[in-house]
Amino acid sequence: MAQYEAIIGLEIHAELMTQSKMFTGAPVVDSVEAEPNTAVSPLCLGMPGTLPVINKKAVEYALRVALALNCEINQHNIFARKNYFYPDLPKGYQISQYEQPIGVNGWLDVTVNGKMRRIRIRRVHMEEDTGKLTHMDDGTSLVDYNRAGVPLLEIVTEPDIHSGEEARAYAMKIRQILRYLGVNSGDMEKGVLRVEPNISIRPSGSTEFGTRTELKNLNSFRVLADGTAYEIE
Repeated sequence: MAQYEAIIGLEIHAELMTQSKMFTGAPVVDSVEAEPNTAVSPLCLGMPGTLPVINKKAVEYALRVALALNCEINQHNIFARKNYFYPDLPKGYQISQYEQPIGVNGWLDVTVNGKMRRIRIRRVHMEEDTGKLTHMDDGTSLVDYNRAGVPLLEIVTEPDIHSGEEARAYAMKIRQILRYLGVNSGDMEKGVLRVEPNISIRPSGSTEFGTRTELKNLNSFRVLADGTAYEIE
């Protein structure tokens, strides 16, 4: 691998610890312990005639994170509908940010093997989470919409990471910051913090990006480091 280098960008999805959902007054509940489909509203389920109203506390939490990550704050924010079909998305679209997210051009310093590395952060944006699918042994799938509409913060890096260990160090520091700010519990086993590395390799010194592969919804730092290293090999 000496003649090649790994190029990695990370997307981190963090649920925000608000009492109600991103665009509706439906309560946020523990998606593991609560009875399925008991914390939903007509808006969560995409019923006709429902309109979203933004959660002020979620915006405050997102702003808190963006400032902690040294981001420039956009004074005007835009939400858009990200259209796709999947059983855990009853509306047929996800309300998210793209053109003008709440924070851009941030950075975070991490230490790996005694060396300081600055990871640039492309964007921090708000969106809503999807429902949760459970696949049964008999081949059927069950869907729980308690999580649908929960405030979600996505933190996207530039492709500044070059190893699984760097990815782990960055993700661990992000979780530490989110916990310190009081916006996320950091309980990865419950899916409230999920990591998605985008990995490619290229000849050392090249400025072109190689073919990219993405690992989805990782909820373990060990799996993040090992899975990234495996894809690089």
